[in-house]
Amino acid sequence: MQAFLAILRYDFGQLIRSWISRIWVPLLVLPAFALVIIAHEESELASETLAFYVWAVMAPISAIAVAILASSAISGEATIISDSILSRSVTRTEYVAAKIISRLGFTLAVYLIVVIPFTYFVIRYAASDTSVVGVIIGLMMLAAMLMFLAALGIAMSVTMSSVLPAVLVVLLSVTLSGPVLQFLGLTWMSTTAVIDQLPETFRGDAQAWDQLRVLLVFSALSIVALGSSVLIFRNKDL
Repeated sequence: MQAFLAILRYDFGQLIRSWISRIWVPLLVLPAFALVIIAHEESELASETLAFYVWAVMAPISAIAVAILASSAISGEATIISDSILSRSVTRTEYVAAKIISRLGFTLAVYLIVVIPFTYFVIRYAASDTSVVGVIIGLMMLAAMLMFLAALGIAMSVTMSSVLPAVLVVLLSVTLSGPVLQFLGLTWMSTTAVIDQLPETFRGDAQAWDQLRVLLVFSALSIVALGSSVLIFRNKDL
C-alpha cells in the first residue's frame, strides 16, 4: 500500500509540473474568460455559448492533452518500471493502479476546475435558457467521454512500447469513430453526435434515454479499457 501511495503522489506531482499541463490549462481558461465577456456583452444564449466552448476549445485541446498524458503513463517510463518491479519494491498491480488513478484523477480535476466556474459565469451573465438538470447531465456526459479518452490512452500505453504511436492511435480512433458512428445512426456512441446535441442537452430538451445510454456506454468502455490495461500489464514482459 505504501508503494502504491508513493507512486500515486509522485505521478500526480509529475502531471502538475508537466509542460503539457502548463499549456493545457491556460488554453482552456483564457478562451473561457473571453467567451463569458462576449456572451454578456452580446446577450448570447447560455446553452449555445457552453456548447460552442466545448466544440471549439475544450474538445480539441483536451483530446490532444489527455491523449499525450494518458498514452505516456506506462510506455513513457519503461526503465523506471523495470527497475521498480524487478527489484520487487512494487507489484505490477500497484504500479498500474497508481498510474490509472493519477491520470484519470488529474484529467477529471482539470476538467472540473475549468468547467464548473465557466458554466456558472455563463449561466449568470449570458441570456439564460438552460435547465439545471440538463447542464448537469451534459457535463456528466462530457466527463464520461473524457474519462474514456484517458482510459483508452492508458490501454494503448500498456499495449505499445512507444508513446507517439499510442497517442496517434488514440486520437485517430476517437476522431474517426465519431463521424462514422454518427453516420450509422449510433449517436449515443458517437462523440461528435453528443457534442452536436449539447445545446439541446443544456436546455433540457434532449431525450433522457439517449443521455443515459451515452453515460452507460462510455462508462462501460472505460471499465473495459482499464480492466484490459491491468490484465495486459500483469502479464507483460518488461
